[in-house]
Amino acid sequence: MPVRWPIPRERYRFWVDAILMVLILGFILCFFDLHHLFSKTISAGGDTASHYYTAQYLRDYLLPKFKISGWCPGNLAGFPMLQNYFPLPFVLMVLGSWIIPLQISFKIVSVLGIFLLPVCTYGMFRTMKQPFPIPIVGAGLSLLFLFNQGNSMWGGNIPSTLAGEFCYSIGFSLTVLWLGLLYRTIQENRPVTACTVLLAVIGFCHGYTLLCAGFFSLFFLTIPGQYGSHLKKLILIHGSAILIMAFWLLPLLANLPHTTKFNMVWLFYTSHQMAKEVFPVIFWPAIAMTIGYSLRFMIQKRQNPGILFQTPFPFIWFMILISLGLYFLGYRIGVVDIRFLPFMQFFLVVSGAMLIHIARLPQVVQILCSGILVILTLLWVDSRESYIQHWIRFNTSGFEQKPLWPVFSAVNRSLAGSFQDPRVVYEHSMIHDRAGTTRAFESLPLFSGRATLEGVYIQASLSDPFIFYVQSELSHSPSTPIPDYSYSRYDLTRGIEHLRLFNVRDYVVVEEKTRERVKADPNFETIFESMPYTVFRLKQGDFRYVEPVRFRPVVMKTDNWKAVSYRWFRLADLSVPLVFKDDLDEIDRPWFIDSPDSDILNLPHESIPGVAPVKETVREEEIIIEGATIGQPLLVKMSYHPNWKVAGADRIYLASPAFMLVIPHSATVRLRYSGSWPETAGLILSVLIVILSILFHIQPFHCLRNGVERIYDSLGVRLSLVALTVILVFTGYHLMTGFSDSPQVLFQKGLVDYRRKDYNAARNRFWAIMSQYPQTLPSDQAGFHYGLCFYLEKDWQNTIQAMNMLITDYPDSPKVSEALYHIGICHRHMGQRNVAETIFQKIVREFPRDIWAQYSQDRLREMSPS
Repeated sequence: MPVRWPIPRERYRFWVDAILMVLILGFILCFFDLHHLFSKTISAGGDTASHYYTAQYLRDYLLPKFKISGWCPGNLAGFPMLQNYFPLPFVLMVLGSWIIPLQISFKIVSVLGIFLLPVCTYGMFRTMKQPFPIPIVGAGLSLLFLFNQGNSMWGGNIPSTLAGEFCYSIGFSLTVLWLGLLYRTIQENRPVTACTVLLAVIGFCHGYTLLCAGFFSLFFLTIPGQYGSHLKKLILIHGSAILIMAFWLLPLLANLPHTTKFNMVWLFYTSHQMAKEVFPVIFWPAIAMTIGYSLRFMIQKRQNPGILFQTPFPFIWFMILISLGLYFLGYRIGVVDIRFLPFMQFFLVVSGAMLIHIARLPQVVQILCSGILVILTLLWVDSRESYIQHWIRFNTSGFEQKPLWPVFSAVNRSLAGSFQDPRVVYEHSMIHDRAGTTRAFESLPLFSGRATLEGVYIQASLSDPFIFYVQSELSHSPSTPIPDYSYSRYDLTRGIEHLRLFNVRDYVVVEEKTRERVKADPNFETIFESMPYTVFRLKQGDFRYVEPVRFRPVVMKTDNWKAVSYRWFRLADLSVPLVFKDDLDEIDRPWFIDSPDSDILNLPHESIPGVAPVKETVREEEIIIEGATIGQPLLVKMSYHPNWKVAGADRIYLASPAFMLVIPHSATVRLRYSGSWPETAGLILSVLIVILSILFHIQPFHCLRNGVERIYDSLGVRLSLVALTVILVFTGYHLMTGFSDSPQVLFQKGLVDYRRKDYNAARNRFWAIMSQYPQTLPSDQAGFHYGLCFYLEKDWQNTIQAMNMLITDYPDSPKVSEALYHIGICHRHMGQRNVAETIFQKIVREFPRDIWAQYSQDRLREMSPS
C-alpha cells in the first residue's frame, strides 16, 4: 500500500533538503571559533595575512578616488594594486566594513567560498533537474573535497583557502553554480542574462575559474545538430560577460608585458605521491560511487544510445577530462598547471551522488538514505580531519594573538614612517610564522606605514625577480618563488649594493647566524633589538628614490630585456645603468651611449659632470622632483609601468633593473600615475554593453535586436566556425611544435638518469637546461650535476672544465664552494698537489662558515707533511 503523505511531496523534500543543508553548513561552522571569527583582529596565516592590506588600501585610498585599481608604493618597489589580481572579494570586504569593522568583514569574505560550495553544489544539481535526493547528497559529498588535506596550494579546498586562495574558492563555488545554470539555459533555450552576469562575477573573483568555465562550456558544441544555436548562446554569454568586465579586464590584458611571468609545473616525484595527492583516501568512497554510476550509465547507453545527451553525466565527465587536459597543457599555455586539477577532483567526488537515483528506491527509503548518506559523510570527514580546525583558529585569531605579536609590533613601531622614507627589507625565515605568517613583514606598509620590497602579488611588478634575488642574498633560507630565475647564496657584500640601488636603508634580521654576520659588518648599525628580531640600518648612503646618474646610461636594443637586466643585476657594475629602447631618436643621443655590442660585464664608463642631488616628494601615485639639473639623467627607483606620465621631461625610459629614468628639461619634474587608453576603452565597452542590454529589452528597440540576430544567423555561425577552426589548428600546431619540457621537469628527468648511472643521458638533459634556460631556478644545479657526471666517471679534466664553467656563469651560486672542492679533488687525483692545496685554502678563506671549508681543512691536513 503506497505511503500517504500528509503534505505535498515537493514541500516535504524541500524541508528534508533544508534540514540537511543546515546540518552540512553547521558541521562546517563547528570548525570555526566564532569568538575569533568575529573578533576585531587582523587575519593571519599564509598569504591571507598579506591580502588584508589590499582591502584597507582599497577602502582608504582607491575607492575614495572612485578607483578599484591604482598604484601602491608599499610593496614590490611599487605595483598597480588590483590591476593584476581579482577585485570583487575585496570590494565585498569594503562594503561589509560600512556595517562591521573591516577586520571582521575581511574574515567573513575570506571564508565565504567554503560555505558557498555545498550550497552551489546543491544549486548545480537542482538547475540540472536532478531528482531528489541527488542535490543534497551531492552537497554533502562536496565536504570530501573541501576537507581534503592532501594539498594547500591547488585551490578550492579549505587548506588552500586558508593559505590565501580565497578568491579562487569563491570563484570555484560560483563556477559550480554557473555550470548548472548554463546547462539549463542551453537545454531549455532560456534567456542568458543570469548566466552572463554570473560569469562576469566569476571573472572578477578569479581568472582560473573563468578559464575553466569557458573551456567547460565547449561541451555544448559537441551535441549533434545543435552546433549553430549553442554557439550563438555561448558567444552571447561569454562575449557579454567579457564586455561587462572590460573596464578591468582590458587594462589587465594590455599590461601583461609589464608583469612578471609566473607559470610553473607542479612536480609529482613518484606515482605514490601523485596518487596520494590527487586521489586522497577521503575521496575513495565518493569515487567508488562515481565509478559505479559510470558503469551503470555505460550499460544504459548500450541499451539506449540516445541517452547520451539526455542527462548531465556526460557533461560532468567532459569537465573531468577537460580539467585533466588543462593540467597537462598548463605550462604550455603559460599558466600554473595545478590550478585546474581541483575541478577534476571535485566532479569525481560529487557526481557519485547520481548513483542514488539508480536504485529507484521508494520515496521514504530515498529520504532515509539521503539523511544516512549525509550523516555518514560528516562522520567520515570528521574522522579524516587532523589540522584544519587548528589552522582556522590560527588564521581567525589574528596577528594580535600570536606569540611574537608584542615583539613584532615593537619592530613596526621602531620603523614607523611613510612612503617618503627609504624602504625596509627583511630576512626570510620560518621563525616569522610565530608572528602570524612567514610573510608577516610583507604587511610593513600596514603596520608601520613604510614600504618594503616583497609582496604577495609576485606577478604584478617588473621588479619581482630582482627583489627575490635580494632576498636570497640576505637570507640563509630564501623562498626562491619564481622558477624562471636563478638565485644567489648568502652574500652580504653584494647585497648591500643592491639595497642601496633599491633605496633600502633598514634590514630586519631574525636568524642567529645572520645576526652574527651583520653585526660583524661595519656598514651596519643596530637601531632596535628584541629577540628574535634585530633591525640594522646602513650607516652610509644618500637614501633617495630619485638619484642622479653618475655615468651615462648604455642603451640596450634587445628582445629579451628582462634576461639582460637580470644578468646585469647579478654580475655587472650597478653604477652604469642600462636603458632598454629599440631605437634612439635624435633627442636621445646626447644622453646615452649607443653601444649595441657592449659586454654586460665590461660596460663603458663615461662620467656625467656636475652631478647634483635633487629634492623629492613621494606620494601614492605621484613623485615630485625639485632642483633638477636640465639634461642630468635621473634614475627613479620605482617599478616601471606605462601608466606613469611625466611633466618636466620628454618621456620615461625603462631602465635597469626595472626602474624609470627621465631626462629633465625643467627644474621641476612631476611623475604621476594615471589611466591610459586601455582603461578608457574598457570603461566605454562596459558602459556600452550595459546600455545595449537595457535597450534590447525595451519594446521600441526590439527591431534593432532582431536585426543583429538576423545578421548573426546569416553570417555569424559560418564566420565563427571558420575562426574556431583556425584557432584550434594554430593552437594545436603551436602546442605540438613550440613546446619543450620546463627546466624543472628536465632537471628531474636528469636526476633520474643520474641515479641510474646513465651519465651520458643525464649530461644531455643538464646541458639542455644550461643552454636553453640559463637563468632559471635549476640552472646552476644543472651545471653542477653536469660536472658531477664527469666526476663519477673519473674524467678529472672534464670535471674541472665543467665546474669552472659553473663558477664563471654562476659566481653567486650556493654551489660554488662545492664546485671548487671537487676541482681541488680532481687536481689531487691528477697528482697536482700544489694546485689542490691552493684551491682548498681558497675555500677556507672565502667560505669560512661553509661545510666545504671544513672538508677542505680535512684535505689540507691529509696533504700536510706529518
